[in-house]
Amino acid sequence: MTRRFWKHAAVALLLAVSGAVAAESTPPAKATPAPMGRRRDEPMVDVAKEIPSIVIELRYATARNVTGQPIYPATARCLVRRSVAERLKKVQAELQPLNVRLKIWDAYRPAWAQQILWDAIRNPEYVGEPARGGSLHAYGAGVDATLVDARGRELAMPTDFDDFTPAASRTYRGKDPVIAANLRTLQRAMSRAGFWVLRDEWWHFVSEDVKDFAPVDMPLLAPP
Repeated sequence: MTRRFWKHAAVALLLAVSGAVAAESTPPAKATPAPMGRRRDEPMVDVAKEIPSIVIELRYATARNVTGQPIYPATARCLVRRSVAERLKKVQAELQPLNVRLKIWDAYRPAWAQQILWDAIRNPEYVGEPARGGSLHAYGAGVDATLVDARGRELAMPTDFDDFTPAASRTYRGKDPVIAANLRTLQRAMSRAGFWVLRDEWWHFVSEDVKDFAPVDMPLLAPP
């Protein structure tokens, strides 16, 4: 939701698509930037089918979100770009020896759903304003994720989903060593697979090549 994100061992990448989402960057000297949106036609895939071991609980298909009511259809698909799904597979492979798995709370988010969120919150620190570009979730290159154990039970984390308080920062400042270790495990696995985590939302990860894509418009429901 918030538009500032980071990556271990790298500064934030400059992202400006249609003048909407921007962050400071330091590009390599004499580098020729790839054209933005050059992979805008990369297919979207259903995470539940591509990676069955990932637990899916789309919070916006339930009332357990900041609006207090469902936004998505109850049977909405968890969609991402094909290459982003490949990154998620790498995350699962790294987590497997630890006997934990990913759980996804949100992935591709259509523009109409972003408008509902904006109307409910209207705080650009946490929700991308549709008129100013909306959310990177619309690119199919981001996920909101946490960790679960072998039985599918969520591991302790700093906050719940959609907690728009300082406690939801990517940097845990609490004193619980279990929470600190869980968050470190999640962030390390996602970083190694090529994701950034947003500064204000420990659960929000964006593929490092997000600039290669562009917003898409497709149904959350599977075709009949």
